Amino acid sequence: MTDAKSILEDMIAIPSVNPAGRSDLSPDIVGEARMADYVEDFIRKLGVDLIVQKTGSNGERNVGGMLFRGKDRKTIILQSHMDTVGIGDNKNLLVPREDGGRIYGRGACDDKGSLSAMLSALAIAADKPAGEYNIAVVGVTDEEYSWHGSTTLVAQAPTAGAYFGIVGEPTGCKLVHGYKGLARWRIATTGVSAHSSQPEKGKNAIYRMAKVLNVLEEYGSELAGMVDDKLGAETVSVGVIRGGSAVNVVPDYCEIEIDRRLTRHTTPQQAKQFIDDYLKKHGITQNYTMSDFTDAQVAAVVDEDHAVVELLRRICRDQGLDDGLITVGFGSDAYRMNDAGIPTVVWGPGNIDVAHGDNEYVDLQEIEQATAFYSEVMSA
Repeated sequence: MTDAKSILEDMIAIPSVNPAGRSDLSPDIVGEARMADYVEDFIRKLGVDLIVQKTGSNGERNVGGMLFRGKDRKTIILQSHMDTVGIGDNKNLLVPREDGGRIYGRGACDDKGSLSAMLSALAIAADKPAGEYNIAVVGVTDEEYSWHGSTTLVAQAPTAGAYFGIVGEPTGCKLVHGYKGLARWRIATTGVSAHSSQPEKGKNAIYRMAKVLNVLEEYGSELAGMVDDKLGAETVSVGVIRGGSAVNVVPDYCEIEIDRRLTRHTTPQQAKQFIDDYLKKHGITQNYTMSDFTDAQVAAVVDEDHAVVELLRRICRDQGLDDGLITVGFGSDAYRMNDAGIPTVVWGPGNIDVAHGDNEYVDLQEIEQATAFYSEVMSA
């Protein structure tokens, strides 16, 4: 079956959880090999040129198809990621369910909705007269954690050096031409362990971290004034805290994970230095350390006058869709592509507000709109 709804239902039922560094998850749900097999089988049956790019040491691979129209033609990449976040104990998330014009299940909007529409559109475009561009449609690995898929995509043939990119993510079928930058790292506080019956003999690393957290919260309120006319305000969030070994031991170590969303005013390196300076300014001068970045990407805004952006807006108008350009705060593989010199927008079906949740869904109407949109891009 080449209709997007059937493809999406197939994909939801194929577990492809990104372990995100964990080793305690069942192998029955972890990894993208099953998804890669599905995409490869689809491309082989379709009969277009197969793309396979090794992305890891355990056989992980990007898989897709290409409509090759000539060495003198520029290449547009349409890509969506094959991995999903976890399902916890809710295995029902791997059972696609249709209700009220929506398809529910893990990956429905993030990101199998986009990938199913791209594959369906590829089948349609393959039967149409050739368009102006070479078209690569690729399911990529590891977007939810280490981004090996997108870094491979921009480094290996036939996608390296592409002219333009479209990343499928849940944007409500709106054209995203700008996205905030990102800086992530850890801050750790140290102390001296002691028995909890005599806490005065120790130095509590969690208490020390509490002071750091109070200062960071204050810093976050100040960031509200750092505004980019396209990307809005910068933010800081602490998403993870770890510390202590037992309730009866004064902890000698605590760490947090920082998530800074950036505008064009601030680079990742500056963001880190600003927080270090701010902590010291507010009296926190010792007993903490900062790690190297776990992720760092600069903010980007694709020129609205770019030829492909103008083409995409025209297609939106022709199909009765909103042709306005918007910016978002969430990250995607567009970072890696844009950094590699491939101007990249984000466009896809679904609502980011329900991504990663137990109520994840995508509207079937948007899947149909996405299929028509991607098909027209491929045939343009």
